[in-house]
Amino acid sequence: MIVKPTLEIMISTMNRSDLSFLEAMFPDMDLSSYSILIINQTKLNQDLVSTTEGIRVINSREFGLSKSRNLAIENAIGDILVVADDDIEYLPDFDKTILRAYKTYNQASLISFQFVDENDQLLKIYPKTEGYTTSTKRRLTSMEMTFKREDIIDKGIRMNENFGLGSTFPSAEEQLFKLSMLKAKLKVAFVAQPIVRHFGKTTGYNQAEPGYMRALTAQKFLSYRHWTYLWLIKFVFFLYRHKYISFFEQPKAYKIGIKAINDIKSIEHEG
Repeated sequence: MIVKPTLEIMISTMNRSDLSFLEAMFPDMDLSSYSILIINQTKLNQDLVSTTEGIRVINSREFGLSKSRNLAIENAIGDILVVADDDIEYLPDFDKTILRAYKTYNQASLISFQFVDENDQLLKIYPKTEGYTTSTKRRLTSMEMTFKREDIIDKGIRMNENFGLGSTFPSAEEQLFKLSMLKAKLKVAFVAQPIVRHFGKTTGYNQAEPGYMRALTAQKFLSYRHWTYLWLIKFVFFLYRHKYISFFEQPKAYKIGIKAINDIKSIEHEG
């Protein structure tokens, strides 16, 4: 008898007092057919409680998106984990799309998908072909991500808690997570099918925004080390050439990057 892998959806949220927000995330879907783990980062005396079978809740007094994700990973029970925020809407049969992908790419430990906006238009430029990949160039977004729990646990891979909303560097945690998997010789795949809809702009994607620049530079330092200084010069010129910043804003952008390098160095030294 072949046992099908189980999906578990890990939702990161804050200060929730009831489960009504799930209705918008799973429109016209039977919640009882899904396994859901909610990490609710909240203050004391504001706990979220679930009496619904299949929906588990952990209330945490710690804040930070990567801390939330790691707590979910450590307490998950599904075979395949689906990363979720509380401001998205899953598309019909998203679970079937995910399970079918893992059947097609059965060696993959992580499979990323696509997401669309409220008009069902792709929100990013994706690769033209799907399949296994070792590329580290394409920016990964959390709502696209799914991965095998056992592979992550076995390799001791977690989100870097210095990255992500509510931390020192407010983005790039997904990319570091993927890089950790590739370094551990785990296989990664991309499937050109949307599984989720997102309304409005995604956080942390304005390339000239200081928080994004800091996070990206710090992430590059963890990979390139001293070569990051050369990368930073090229990146600042890229921002100018593509009109993200003006000619006179280049020195300021470079200083932001240098500060990020010094900050991640300090964190490594303290660690």
